[in-house]
Amino acid sequence: MEKENRRLSISSMDDGPRKSRRHSLIGAATFDMPIFKKRKRKDDDTYSVQSLNISNTKKPRRSFMKVSSLATLFSPSNKASRRCSDSFEPFKIPSSPITKRSSTPYKAPKPTSSNRRLSKTWSDMMQDGGLRFPSLFSNQDIKRQEAIYELYQGETDMLEDLNTVQKTYRDSIRKLKILSEGEIQQIFGPIDSLVPIHEDLINSLQNQRLPDGTTNCIGHVLLKWAPSLKPYIEYCANQVFAKALLDEKRTDPDLDDFLQRCMESPFSRKLDLWSLLDGARGRFMKYPLLLKSIYKYTPKEHRDLAYLEDAIIAVEEVIGKADRRAGETKCQFYKCALLYLYDDQRHPLIEESTSLTCCGVLKNNKGTKLHLMLFDKILVVTRSTSQNGRQCFQVYRQPIPIEDLVVEDLKDGEVKMGSFRSNFGKGTAAKNVLRVSFRSPKDGQAHTLLAHDEHDKRQWLQWLNRALVEANVKQCPIVQEEVPL
Repeated sequence: MEKENRRLSISSMDDGPRKSRRHSLIGAATFDMPIFKKRKRKDDDTYSVQSLNISNTKKPRRSFMKVSSLATLFSPSNKASRRCSDSFEPFKIPSSPITKRSSTPYKAPKPTSSNRRLSKTWSDMMQDGGLRFPSLFSNQDIKRQEAIYELYQGETDMLEDLNTVQKTYRDSIRKLKILSEGEIQQIFGPIDSLVPIHEDLINSLQNQRLPDGTTNCIGHVLLKWAPSLKPYIEYCANQVFAKALLDEKRTDPDLDDFLQRCMESPFSRKLDLWSLLDGARGRFMKYPLLLKSIYKYTPKEHRDLAYLEDAIIAVEEVIGKADRRAGETKCQFYKCALLYLYDDQRHPLIEESTSLTCCGVLKNNKGTKLHLMLFDKILVVTRSTSQNGRQCFQVYRQPIPIEDLVVEDLKDGEVKMGSFRSNFGKGTAAKNVLRVSFRSPKDGQAHTLLAHDEHDKRQWLQWLNRALVEANVKQCPIVQEEVPL
């Protein structure tokens, strides 16, 4: 018994100093830290994060003074200190105004606001200039002045965009030698010949404006100006090659970085280079609508009416030539981009075609995207692919000659879309579906195609039916001549 009491007394004496030493570590200002010497064992740090069971770990009880004093001993740049600070995640140091300011993460500055154009009307121009509206003006006269000013304002905006493309984009790319001279000529095309066209019309419209802010006659000016639009024929014809080369060169880091910086700048109005280049073509195609708007609000007894009629016809003739020329270049471009899996897909009518009527993307009944090319003599269904960084089109099944083409407008819900397996089930009823096939099923398979929306479907049906009508006219010229007799 005495021996056992001695052992208990010795053990109690051993426990006493340990407990008092632990409490002295917490409250002392200067102390040794034997517990952190254990962190030198690198074996404990080699475990993966997945081996840690964070959810079941018990939160150790530590005094607030101990945690705050330990946190001040570590530098944020030390990796070991970051691991140690993560172990004290449940405890947070009270924040002060200084720590708040230093712990705020860096935020990138807000981008500069884009230089958006405000749509300015003739009424705004009159108010800004301090001019009074003519008292005898009717509602139709005001709309005519608005239509004339819309033409003028659009010309000033177009001229500004062309100057931006010339000076900021083309001249900078040439100076930095990002592209070769031949590549610059192909991407930008004959853009230098477009600037005088819009400058001439702006000056002519300004000269026709009276001191009171109104414009009386512009028909003779537009009729004289219409033939100057001919440079747009070659500009539009070059667009398909310009777009292909620009997309190919966007893989160049220097060019991509330059174009990205320009697009983020205010002068570009958040538009990329192609949007600015194609904007000139869009403006050119819009001229008949602008002139017809002026013609609509011109009184029948006005002497400007006959000039406007002739000007509209002259502009539409130039646009018609541009469409035919662009169709020829697109035909050449897409014929060179075709890839054939089988020799029997090389139909001779593909090489004989001289123009591309339309092209676009539709989906088949399995959801696969197909790129359709409607030439003047044959319809080719392809799938888009790439070869050596260049976009190509792989011919899918057999091309369908226009003379053998059958176009069907399918009702909504008549066809189920999906894979082969889903067709045995309920499936999904499809909308905006059409079908193209051969007159004889032995010649090739049919294509059930899904358009993007109802408008897209109508456009395709219109172009396909027009191609059928034109093919029938070419096949039967004798019958057409005998009809008047």
